[in-house]
Order: sequence, then structure tokens, then C-alpha cells
Amino acid sequence: MRELHTFSDQKIASRLSAFLTSHQILNQVEPEQDEYTVWIINDDQRHQARQVLETYLDDPYSEAVTASIASIRTKPVVVEEKRAVSADKAARRLRERWDGVWYRCFPLTVLLTGLSILVVLTTTDWQKAAKEGGLFFPTCNDYESPLLDALFIQPMLGFQSTDNFILQLFRDPSKPDLNGLLKSGQYWRFATPIFLHFGVLHIFFNMHWMWGLGRYIEFVRGSWRFGALVLIVAIVSNLAELCWSGPRFGGMSGVVFGLIGYAWLKGRTQPHEGLGLSQDQVVYSVFFMLMCMTGIFGNVANACHVAGFLTGIVLGSRQAIIRRILNRSGDQTQ
Repeated sequence: MRELHTFSDQKIASRLSAFLTSHQILNQVEPEQDEYTVWIINDDQRHQARQVLETYLDDPYSEAVTASIASIRTKPVVVEEKRAVSADKAARRLRERWDGVWYRCFPLTVLLTGLSILVVLTTTDWQKAAKEGGLFFPTCNDYESPLLDALFIQPMLGFQSTDNFILQLFRDPSKPDLNGLLKSGQYWRFATPIFLHFGVLHIFFNMHWMWGLGRYIEFVRGSWRFGALVLIVAIVSNLAELCWSGPRFGGMSGVVFGLIGYAWLKGRTQPHEGLGLSQDQVVYSVFFMLMCMTGIFGNVANACHVAGFLTGIVLGSRQAIIRRILNRSGDQTQ
């Protein structure tokens, strides 16, 4: 969707919506406080919509505008039929989610949580972990596991290359090798560190947040949008941690902080979408992130936390940012 124009008069906004419909342009009007915003459903129609808008703004009550609006009442409009079918499908999907069955409500959250637990179960040397024991019972410590090696953003021995054998001998596998990552073709590594957890408390707290916040966002926004959100936050936060501290890191916490930032800004900028976090939840999350930076919890992927949080904020407020930019550019052209 793309914002086209905002009016203070509902009747003027409704006439523009009808005028756009007469030109077969999908649109909808959304009230926001004392204003009414006309949105274009199909981004491919934005140029045509702007041309129609210019004609409309010249004189909303001109004979040409009135005749076009009247025409949609005298003949069937295919666009309206398509919108009705689309709305019916959306309503049916929403009813299915409200049924409460997990694979309709939040299947991706279940999948992400299950994969994280499965990785811990299969890449942990339980005998070695039992000897260490303690409150921070270690996990994902079987460094001979090929699965563990495949999930790190870089292999433990680094990316093997035959381009320059001499340089390969002196390459440090503990240093970031973004060029090697890109050339390897192993693009899954950009995201898969989120499934690695190096302690029982580590995975417990991450899965606790993912289970609560992930289900909430996926239910409201849908699985496809939620999946795209998780993937973008995972890639950005993982790359930030790679460049900051090297390749030996893992955990879902970068994604969790991204979800916190997303839900917070979505609620602040688009409360009608049904998302939001209370102020005390945000304060607690930021306080915990700052405490991690002090080192009190040991070696923590702080760059991952910060990058994930900021990415979530940007994604949660992007429509408000785009709306402000378009409104500013529209004011300059008028």
C-alpha cells in the first residue's frame, strides 16, 4: 500500500476514492483522528493515481469528476468485485486464526521455537555438559557436530578457498570473513545463528520471549509478514555481530529485541493495526539490554541486540516515515 493524499473533509476524500475507482485504481480511505487518508492498494498504480489526483485537486466538483463518479453507479465495476473477493478471503483467514488452532494462528512461531530446541538437543555433548553443570548448564557444545558447524555464520575452520593457498594458510577463522561468506554460496548462514544457544538459561529466556511476543505479532500481522520481519532482523543483527565481535555467536535474542522494537513503534505510529507494548515493557527491555553491555551476564552478543532492536524500530515505523516523506514532497509540489 502507498499513501496518496490526506484530507480534512471526509466527503472530499470519499469523492477521490470513487474517482480513483472509476479509473480502475484499487484504493481505500482510512480515518486518522480528524483526517482522512486515501491509500493506493496496488503500488504499481501509484503513477496513474497521482495523475488522477492532480486532475481531482484542480476541481473536485468538476463535470468530468462528477461524470466519472456517476459512471461507477450505472455499470458493473470489476475492481469492486475483486476487492469484495479479496476482503472475503481476508475475513475467512482471520476467522480461521480466531479458531485458536496453532497451525492457523502462529505456525512460524512454533516452528522457530521447535527448531531452536531441536538444535540444542542434537548439538550438545550432554556428558561434557553434565560435568560442568551449574546454573549456566552449557548447550550447543559438541564442536565435532557437522550441524553445529553448518549453523554458525562462518565454519569453525573458516571458509576454505583455493584461490590463494598462501593467504588461506594465514587466514584467521576467528575473524570476520564476509567476502568468504558471499563467495561460499552458503547463504543460509546469514540467518541460522539464531538457532544456536549456549546455555539452558540462554534458550529458556529467548524462547520465553519468542513464544509470547512472536505469537502475538504473527497472529495480528500474519505468518508471511512475521516471517519476513524475523528474516530481515536476523540477517541485520547477525551481520552486525559478525563485524563487531567475530563469527562465534548465536541466539534468538537479536530477533527478540527486533520484535520488541517493531511492536513498540507499530503501536506508537499505527495503533489501529492492533500491536503495541506498554511503556514499562519497553523500559525493562532497554534496561536489560544496557545491563548486558556491562558484562554482568558474561559474553553477550550486544551488537546483535542493538542492531536487532534498531531494525525492529525502523520496520515498525516505516509506513509513518514513508507517509511523512510523501506528504512533505507533496506539499513542495503543490
